[in-house]
Amino acid sequence: MPENRCPFLLDITPRQHPVALSGSCSRSLPEGEGLVRRVWLWLILWAAMVHEAAAANRLAFVVGVDTYPNLGPAAALERPVADARAVAETLEAIGFRVTLLSAAVTQETFLRRFGAFADQVQPGDTALFYFAGHGIALQGTNYLLPSDIPAIEPGQELLARTRALAEADLSAALRERGARVVVMVIDACRDNPFPRAGTRSVGLSRGLARTEPAEGVFSLYAAGAGQQALDRLPGRDPSPNSVFTRVFVAQLRRPGLNLIDLGETVRDEVVKLAETVPHKQVPAYYNEVRGARFISLAGAEAAPRPAVDPPPAAPRPAEAPGAATPPALPASVPPVPPAVAPSRPPATWPPSAPAAGEPLRDARIGLFSHPVRLDPGGDNWLALRSRPSASEGVRLMKLGPDSLFTVLGRQGVWLNVRLRTGETGWVHGDYVGCCRRAPLLP
Repeated sequence: MPENRCPFLLDITPRQHPVALSGSCSRSLPEGEGLVRRVWLWLILWAAMVHEAAAANRLAFVVGVDTYPNLGPAAALERPVADARAVAETLEAIGFRVTLLSAAVTQETFLRRFGAFADQVQPGDTALFYFAGHGIALQGTNYLLPSDIPAIEPGQELLARTRALAEADLSAALRERGARVVVMVIDACRDNPFPRAGTRSVGLSRGLARTEPAEGVFSLYAAGAGQQALDRLPGRDPSPNSVFTRVFVAQLRRPGLNLIDLGETVRDEVVKLAETVPHKQVPAYYNEVRGARFISLAGAEAAPRPAVDPPPAAPRPAEAPGAATPPALPASVPPVPPAVAPSRPPATWPPSAPAAGEPLRDARIGLFSHPVRLDPGGDNWLALRSRPSASEGVRLMKLGPDSLFTVLGRQGVWLNVRLRTGETGWVHGDYVGCCRRAPLLP
């Protein structure tokens, strides 16, 4: 090796260990060469970080509590159950394994299920926690309320701490399991549901407190400290979700949107919606995750679809004397439907999923769509579902990375497909690529 070279060693170890970089230089580098080396070093570290994140599992614990029988009818909420289901469906669609609790979630049920969830978290994983319901702030600590919380009066703060769920304890439990990234999303900044005694209340009268997350935690709140989060817009609100969650779900699906941009975009969009009422609701996020600008919950933005060169045209019988006439297509292959424009903008619709009709046309010449972006270190399969939804219908079967199928049509982000073996169902379009060549089945 020439003397003017500085060797560097990049050691990408399993996900529970950090990336190690070692090297030495016996001389100072010219300014231009040093800058180039620093850029390359940064790119190598960034690639290693992305590789490490892709190898980890992604798990989510989603809770929606709308009924509080001990607090009276005024404490009931309209949207948390629908909010939790919408978030769960979206997270499952972008590759999370989701545990969902909704409606009447008691403290015991919550703790049992959350403990089982935490046991699934492995070193290096990404763990997301979402809660919609009531919450209170006591002396700077935020508590989430299960459905069986008793009516607590001023002076009974110790009872409140015992029967409620401390947000900090939940995130700490996930960090203790070795999660590399913990995302806490709290839509509980509503009016304090406990009775008042004169001017006294149990905790803040509305909203939650500003808290600094621990290392490795990204926190996103539906409203700023002491603010009230709207359960719905006044009048005839067409959305089934709260003001915060409807925006959060929409932005959560965007590939390439990193954690910081997710927090800022959600904040800006919620502020615009709340101002139409008018109401002041400014979501807040706090970040203690290293490399948050390189972490996207929906995955990286899809790269442009590479062009697929068509196979050479088969010679006609007249041009090739003695050649056999090509066999007719099987009767089970339907006519090619007309191409349909994607229902999502090009920036968010994965270019690897062709327009409807195109994969079917490819299938006639032996090219098929197939699953992409699966996690070899995780489940490594794509669900074939009976309906175009992650929460409705049933999973028909698991499609591995070598599964081949034809796209018949599209509904939103879902693709209707037919496997080469004849089974039909729905798969999520973000995990479909084209094309692979294979012989047609008889």
